[in-house]
Amino acid sequence: MAPDNILNLTLNTWIISDTHFFHENIGRYCNRPQNWQELIIKNWNDLVSPDEIVLHLGDFALGNKSNFEMLTGILNGRLFLIQGNHDRLSQSFCVAHSVTLIKNSLLVELENHMKLIFSHRPIIPLEDGWINLHGHIHNVPPPPEGSNLGPNHINMSVEVRKYHPWRLGDILKTIKDHPTENDVSLR
Repeated sequence: MAPDNILNLTLNTWIISDTHFFHENIGRYCNRPQNWQELIIKNWNDLVSPDEIVLHLGDFALGNKSNFEMLTGILNGRLFLIQGNHDRLSQSFCVAHSVTLIKNSLLVELENHMKLIFSHRPIIPLEDGWINLHGHIHNVPPPPEGSNLGPNHINMSVEVRKYHPWRLGDILKTIKDHPTENDVSLR
C-alpha cells in the first residue's frame, strides 16, 4: 500500500467517527445518552478550534441538506470527511460547505514510519505493519472467536470514545503505551 498525500495529518489532528447527527434511531440502537447530539456538538466545540483539522471517519449526519448546512456552520474546525455508508452528499455540495469529502480510505505514513489507514469500515485483512483507525461498528464488539479485528484496528466511533473527537497523538500514545492491549476489547 502506498500512502496518500490528500491531507497533511499531524499528531494534533482531531479524529472522530459515526456521529450520525439527525439519525433518530441511533440513540436507541447504540444506547446513547438522552442528549447525545447536543453532547457531541458541545464536546466537539469545547475541544476543537476553528482553524484545526478534524478528520471524520464517516457517517457524519443523516437527513436533508439543511441539517448538514446547519452542522457545518456551528462545528469548529476544517472538516475532512471519509465517506461512510450513510454519507450520501455529493462532492460539490460538501465543497460548497467547506468540507473535503474523501471517497475512499486514507493511507498515511508518519515521520516515524508509522503507517496508518483511516477508513469508515474496518480494513480486513489488514496488512502487517499498518494501523487502521475506523468507525462503523459503534459500540457493538465483534465476537471474540473468529473475529478478524486485531490490536491494530482502532475503533473511533463516538460511543467508545466518550462522544468527542480525539487528537491523533493521544490515540497513538495509547497504542505505544499498551502495545499488547487489543483495542477491540475496549468496546
